[in-house]
This record gives sequence, C-alpha cells and structure tokens, in this order.
Amino acid sequence: MSELYGVAETPRDVAFEADGWEKQFTCGEPRLSEMVELFTSMGREIHLEPMASEDRPLGVDCEACFTSCGEKMQTIWTRKKI
Repeated sequence: MSELYGVAETPRDVAFEADGWEKQFTCGEPRLSEMVELFTSMGREIHLEPMASEDRPLGVDCEACFTSCGEKMQTIWTRKKI
C-alpha cells in the first residue's frame, strides 16, 4: 500500500478513485454537516463512508480519539456532478 497524507491507501480508496471520487477527510459532527453543505454549495456530489480502521492516520499517537469517536466519524468523498 502507498501512503497518502499519512494514511494508507486501501483497495476501497482505489475503487472510489476509479469512479471519479476524491477523498477529502474524515470527521464527525458538527463539522461533517458543515462540510457537506460547503461541498454541495460548490456543486460537488457527496458520498459519506463510515470510518473504517484503514482510515486511521498512520503513526498517530491519538488512538483514543478514533476509539471513542469512530462510530460517529465519516469520510467525505466528493466528485463533480455527472
């Protein structure tokens, strides 16, 4: 696997990218709703994926953040509307 911004690229990422999706970032509320609204206002199509263990940054010391908030966090994917 290659590393992109300190996160391992997964087969799921490759499949989304092949369909024209661009991975933005992983977050929870209230930023999630704000960013969905922002990307929508920019004319982007939005896809939200529940955070998977593969989405965790590599080598990060804040494992507790992902453990405690993991179920609430989602990865934002965007692409130009087709």
